[in-house]
Amino acid sequence: MPLNSLANIECRVVDIIEPYGIVILEGVAAHADPHSKGRSALHGIGDGTFVTDGPVLDRRTMMRPKLPPSVLTRKS
Repeated sequence: MPLNSLANIECRVVDIIEPYGIVILEGVAAHADPHSKGRSALHGIGDGTFVTDGPVLDRRTMMRPKLPPSVLTRKS
């Protein structure tokens, strides 16, 4: 589990709907740290961008190899 995480869901890609840039995931494992004091939300947008209770985290460069071409060419 990532350092300082409240919880983590491991997923596998089930399907990619290329024309729409949709990636269908299936949760395969979940982990929680009952001792974590942090309670902030994290939402994955799907293009490598994540929104938290605070700043927007741009991880598009890091996520690029994992994203389907239809997501990479989509206009933001």
